[in-house]
Amino acid sequence: MKREIFKPATQNAPAKQKDDGVIALVKAGAAAYNAKSGELLLLPTGLAAARALCENIERALFQDSGLQSVDCGSDEAIFSLAERYVREWKDQALSYCDTRHRELRLLGWREDEYLAFSAAELAMSAIISVLRESRVNFNFVEEIRSEDSRFFSLLCQSGPGTIDARLGFVCTACGKLLLPDSPIDFPVRQPGVKEPEESMSDIETPGANTIAALCSLLDIRVERTVKAMLYVAMEKPEAGKPSARRAVASFVRGDFNVSMNKLARYLNATFGLGGLRIAEKPELYELVGDVAGYCGPVGLPDNVIAVCDNSVAGAKNIVAGANRPGFHRTGCCHGRDFDPPMADIAACAPGTPCPCGGAFESASFRESGEIRTGAAHVSERRLSFRDRDGSHEYPGEWGGSVSIERLLLATGLA
Repeated sequence: MKREIFKPATQNAPAKQKDDGVIALVKAGAAAYNAKSGELLLLPTGLAAARALCENIERALFQDSGLQSVDCGSDEAIFSLAERYVREWKDQALSYCDTRHRELRLLGWREDEYLAFSAAELAMSAIISVLRESRVNFNFVEEIRSEDSRFFSLLCQSGPGTIDARLGFVCTACGKLLLPDSPIDFPVRQPGVKEPEESMSDIETPGANTIAALCSLLDIRVERTVKAMLYVAMEKPEAGKPSARRAVASFVRGDFNVSMNKLARYLNATFGLGGLRIAEKPELYELVGDVAGYCGPVGLPDNVIAVCDNSVAGAKNIVAGANRPGFHRTGCCHGRDFDPPMADIAACAPGTPCPCGGAFESASFRESGEIRTGAAHVSERRLSFRDRDGSHEYPGEWGGSVSIERLLLATGLA
């Protein structure tokens, strides 16, 4: 009797399923979809493709980054392995790849944070080298999720029906991908940088308490404006004293928005402030005065912490709030009239300009993995050992995960 691989290919898509990846695998006879449990059931050809993809990634991680393939079942068990063998085997025992139910878990250590970051980048390059052989273009997108860690999400653009899709942004001109809190580390072109600097002048702008209304009233481009957002943050409490509130004014170019996650991270690292939130009108009046809709970076009260986004750097002859109701100030120049601390606090949003000259638009992505640098969430312990020369610690930690199932859904059977 001739044996054949079970491959129930069909022309019919699974009922009520809109995920293109699921539909493609089911039609190819590589998987079945259980609508009741939401599970993807891999059939022989799908399982073979998943195993091959997993093996290719493991092989690349070992060859390029030295990750050792193990079967441990938990990050804590991997930590135990590293503690046991690092004295004798040194770097060979410091990076691991563990396969757990259609997912690769990565965990490693290096002598310091810089080397840990380099190890994470090597691992990312190894994964990308395998995925380039597939039919889908993947990108690692950096974002900020915690105070001590940097995350790089593995994304591919997907359709609106994708299971567990993440919302983000893609440049329609060059294809660059961003998430809402991704670092905007590219230069933003400023209009008028070669123009002569104008003198500041206050003009009456009744009712123009939004950027759109201001641009319409003065007939100017949005890039010529500065947007202000006002917040309240809390100082660290002292013994026997309640936490004091601090007013925070953040400024971005008119066509940008503020990322509260980025701003909160900056304020905590720079001023030790926490509990960031949007200021309510009564406390805004109490802390800053009647400036709602007309706040600007020139002439702020001394009690206000001001932060400018990098999108304002080098701006000349722009329009900003005059810090009094119904008035704006023209001819403002960064560096001459205002120069508060600069930081990356802008959030990506539809219309955010790309350095290629295009603009970002909303898109959905299939997140298939992530690499992080920084302390692990599973353990606060630091890997250390005592060698022949004395005590030595390895505080630089990195790790991550790669979903073989989601990669298979994105790449098909390539």
